[in-house]
Amino acid sequence: MLIGADYEKIEFEFLGLDLLEPNSFVGDFIIFTFSFIFAYKVSKMLQTNFVKNWKYFFIVFGIGFLFGGLGHLMYNYWGVPGKYIGWFAGMTSVFLIEKAMLPFLSNPKLVKTLLLFSKIKFILAIIAEILVIYYVDLEQDYSVAMKVPIINSTIGLVYTLAILGFVFSKKITPGFRFFLYSVLIMLPSLVFQSQKISFAPWFDKNDISHIFLLVGVIFYYLGVKSVANYQKELTH
Repeated sequence: MLIGADYEKIEFEFLGLDLLEPNSFVGDFIIFTFSFIFAYKVSKMLQTNFVKNWKYFFIVFGIGFLFGGLGHLMYNYWGVPGKYIGWFAGMTSVFLIEKAMLPFLSNPKLVKTLLLFSKIKFILAIIAEILVIYYVDLEQDYSVAMKVPIINSTIGLVYTLAILGFVFSKKITPGFRFFLYSVLIMLPSLVFQSQKISFAPWFDKNDISHIFLLVGVIFYYLGVKSVANYQKELTH
């Protein structure tokens, strides 16, 4: 077990390529696969704005993890730029969640204000990430660039999925509680990442985080399915 530092990246050769971190790639690919499965399942539901935004979320989120995994695997060839798509996809996916959840608020003016806040936050996060990429030497430590997506995600997910998820589960339908649970499930991953807690080279902080994230994504789908069923019942 290692705390406060990272194990040496696992290296291996395949088809003449010098590749890295197969464990991280596998974890990212599993999340990508589940995300696209859920996107397909959600596409078969009644296409409300809520459902559409979640469908786009699963697609963007999945693409982000696919390229995130490839960024680990191909780091010797792609370097830090190979991680850009994953970072920007993460921020985009959070914005889609905010667009899906906020319209359930009963006050139209509040909805309009919070959606504007989300748009501004999203734009500022994109600009901040671009500035970090341009001005910071990420070759020395690219984890600096991960701080912007992490802060953006924390703000967006806490107030939409945790806080509003709890409120909506009481006022609208219990199905929203799955979103609250998803945030609570994912929170430990921040501890493992920030404190660099790894159990072994083949099961490091990224692999541990992937487990929490995968379960969280499953709860996202359960929440979407439950709320979509509730919306479908209202149309009858």
